[in-house]
Amino acid sequence: MIQIKPYIEHTSYCPDCNFRMDNKHILWQGIHVCSVTFCHLCGKEYIEDLRTGHATYFPFRLEVATQTLIGPEKARKWLGEPFKKSILNPSHEFEVKMEVTKMKDFKKVIVMNCIDYLYGHSLLKLLNAQRENEENEKMGIIVIITKAFEWMIPDFISEVWCVNIPFHKARNYYPQLHDLIHKELERFDEVYLSRAYSHPSQFDIEVFTSVKRYHRDRVKHPKITFIWREDRLWIANFYISKLLHKYPEFKTYFIPFIYFQKWKVTFLFRKLKKHFPNHEFAVSGIGVTGRFPGWVKDGRTSSYTREMEHHSCKTYSESELVIGVHGSNMLLPSAHAGMTLNLIPKDRWGNFAQDILFQKCNEKVNIYLHRLIPIETRISVLTKIINNQINGLDHYIMQMTEDIVNSSIYPKKMGGNA
Repeated sequence: MIQIKPYIEHTSYCPDCNFRMDNKHILWQGIHVCSVTFCHLCGKEYIEDLRTGHATYFPFRLEVATQTLIGPEKARKWLGEPFKKSILNPSHEFEVKMEVTKMKDFKKVIVMNCIDYLYGHSLLKLLNAQRENEENEKMGIIVIITKAFEWMIPDFISEVWCVNIPFHKARNYYPQLHDLIHKELERFDEVYLSRAYSHPSQFDIEVFTSVKRYHRDRVKHPKITFIWREDRLWIANFYISKLLHKYPEFKTYFIPFIYFQKWKVTFLFRKLKKHFPNHEFAVSGIGVTGRFPGWVKDGRTSSYTREMEHHSCKTYSESELVIGVHGSNMLLPSAHAGMTLNLIPKDRWGNFAQDILFQKCNEKVNIYLHRLIPIETRISVLTKIINNQINGLDHYIMQMTEDIVNSSIYPKKMGGNA
């Protein structure tokens, strides 16, 4: 964690004269939490990322006077340039509101900023809360979130600051948000900023969703579930999927492709039903285009509520396998289900496994449980992979992981996450 009150724990040097910069104050950009720094030798002022969230690995600094952006080229397009644009063009397009809910009183707190323009990024940041609580039990934890995550707040959180900024506008810099956060922080003697790592490993999903993970001894009728979305389709045509994701307002023009996805899901389920006659088959996710056969449990929704989120997680927790196209839609399913089969579009191999919340178990088992397959793979091949994945688990564990056969991670009767 990074202290930001009573002093700012941030060290940087002027890129021109290498003189140590002074930290003037904190700037809450939104996604970015920054220190405004000043070089007394050359008189230049910068706005610099504190090492939190994705800035832990891809920090940027902006010299406002010359509009010069300095930072890693790898993240410049999706992280650096939007940061620069937002600082140079502060937004006042709507009234920013922040609803503060206080559960516990602390004078020494850790602030976890979960604001992001992508659902998955925000969720992953929130999961850092468990590590912060376990490592800093005597400090209060404050989470800054949007409405989408209120239902996932753990009991140990001391305060929730819920903002009304939608995902698609979260890249903007709202001076009003900065003022609201700065005013609230006046109540505390010491304030630290959580690192909010973009891919945390120290968490238990049950703490956040109150839904147990899959365990075959607990599920009488295991499911095979497809995770549905209508803005990134299960189709091999890269350009169609790209256009639909970029222009969701033109969804009506892509209806035939959405129906094609429905046909593919149904066809895959029919083939799997021959191998798994005692399994149930389900679809869960955003979008309600088309109707499935009566034997497929249709749990799709047009929008998520707290109740619907919880219901969906229960579906995942009853699923021996979840199947879906790569994306944030696979995070909660992978955390609750027994196994995943992730269909990867050709432009997403650089994001390999970033949408999987791995269980706490042997790494060899994780490799087996979570399959990442090209989206172009034929259904006949997928059927064989899935058949082997489900039916071969016990044999795999017996052969490959003798060191955990008697551990608490897996029961003596294998086949699911404990």
